[in-house]
Amino acid sequence: MTTTAPKFRYIGATDECIECQKCGKPNLKYTVVLAILDADGNEEEITYYGSTCAARALAARGMRVKGGGREILQRAQYATEKLNAEAKDARRMLRLYGLPETGDPTEAQLFQAELSYWHFHRRALWAKPVGDPMWREHVADMLARKRATLAEAALLGL
Repeated sequence: MTTTAPKFRYIGATDECIECQKCGKPNLKYTVVLAILDADGNEEEITYYGSTCAARALAARGMRVKGGGREILQRAQYATEKLNAEAKDARRMLRLYGLPETGDPTEAQLFQAELSYWHFHRRALWAKPVGDPMWREHVADMLARKRATLAEAALLGL
């Protein structure tokens, strides 16, 4: 059985950009922010479309949505709510570990975050002693994921 990767991903809806990139219609209440994906699921581009143009663009890619623009806008607004909650959690986690939202963390910040990560996860079956390089890798991975979430939230002005 073969499965096809999705061809797009809803990022959300925003009122920061109120002009459709597809047709150029100005003064929209919202634009739908879509990430167009390649065959491997990687982002090719980010688009800001009006809901009707978003529905047409998705239909052209073989992703017809029952309900058209109204359904697209509802899905985008749901994605916005979800991304907003994830962005709040990302900011909370970065504060908890003492890591900056942007820029390179200092060695002291990374070491403190590594200690905190070890403290919160030391009872796990896979846990190794503090100072093991595994902990730094986990902190770096967590930092990258949280920053990616914040970067997407910035696209919506959250």
